[in-house]
Amino acid sequence: MNKRGKIFLSMAIALCLMLSSASCAGKTPAAGGEPSGTASSPSSGAVGDFPFSLKTDNDATVTFTHVPKRVLAANVNAGEQLMALGLGDKIIATSYNNEEVAEQFRKEYESKPSLTTDNQPSLEVVLKLNPDFIYGRSSAFGKKGIADHDTLTKNGIMSLSSIEGYKLGADVGDVYQDYENLGRIFQVQDRADKVVGEMKTRISAVQKKLEGAKPVKVFDFDMEMEGGAYTPGNNFTSKLIRRAGGVNVFENLDKTWNTVSWEAVVQADPDVIIINDYGETPLAEKIRQLKTNPALSGLKAVRDEKFISVKLPELFAGARVADTVEKFAAAFHPDRFPKKG
Repeated sequence: MNKRGKIFLSMAIALCLMLSSASCAGKTPAAGGEPSGTASSPSSGAVGDFPFSLKTDNDATVTFTHVPKRVLAANVNAGEQLMALGLGDKIIATSYNNEEVAEQFRKEYESKPSLTTDNQPSLEVVLKLNPDFIYGRSSAFGKKGIADHDTLTKNGIMSLSSIEGYKLGADVGDVYQDYENLGRIFQVQDRADKVVGEMKTRISAVQKKLEGAKPVKVFDFDMEMEGGAYTPGNNFTSKLIRRAGGVNVFENLDKTWNTVSWEAVVQADPDVIIINDYGETPLAEKIRQLKTNPALSGLKAVRDEKFISVKLPELFAGARVADTVEKFAAAFHPDRFPKKG
């Protein structure tokens, strides 16, 4: 090959290499790879299917346009769900802190500014914080809460109610849906799947141990009210009791929470009484109310002090759902769950 031919061949090879390089740069990287300049963190908001909409309490529709960066956790239970997903760094403030958050999250959660203890802050107070997302139980929204979802949307704030708080007959599947929704909103679906998977595994293990066990009759005493007792009906607490090998004696009532007469409690003749330990009335006083109530003097559960105390967050959707099922099951059926040591 003459000198002129060699020069032409070299130029052709160089051109081919340039074209090949340009072609490779435009290809999708192999699994696990990532083009240069693409955000690697799902929580950056650079990935996902935004915008999307979710229906929440009172059939309100909320459109999510980005991964939230400034979050108000409007209830202890809601805060637990966010913390369980590793989203503590997104929380700028908390509210309605009438109970302590689960111990594993307590230090970080309590380091956040707390707006209120036994009620919700006003919309004006919240707007000054400039949150872009509010998550809480249904009580955090509406006339008695911060504001309804539509009003928050008009003020540029995305919001969502935990399903369990407003759905009649809510069950653990609704808690799983809460986590799925949060996983989608914050682009942390893998974390949500892990939390839900662990809950399912633990609850399934309990129910396997309970196979063939006769359900225990349970009365949940929330507080004295109008000459009777305030107690859960067709709600999430009743489903937790069911999954733990019990049956709430008032689970067939039409509302999530109801007032029943003491005569109805006596007629139901529960084997075990759950006492909701919260609010201004101490646990010891609630126990005294039961033991000194003449109408209940004939109840074996009262005479034998078959009492189980629970904090309110243990009965709602949060991070402690599996803990509560295990706690109830061990109390209802101690023969199936012998104490260690």
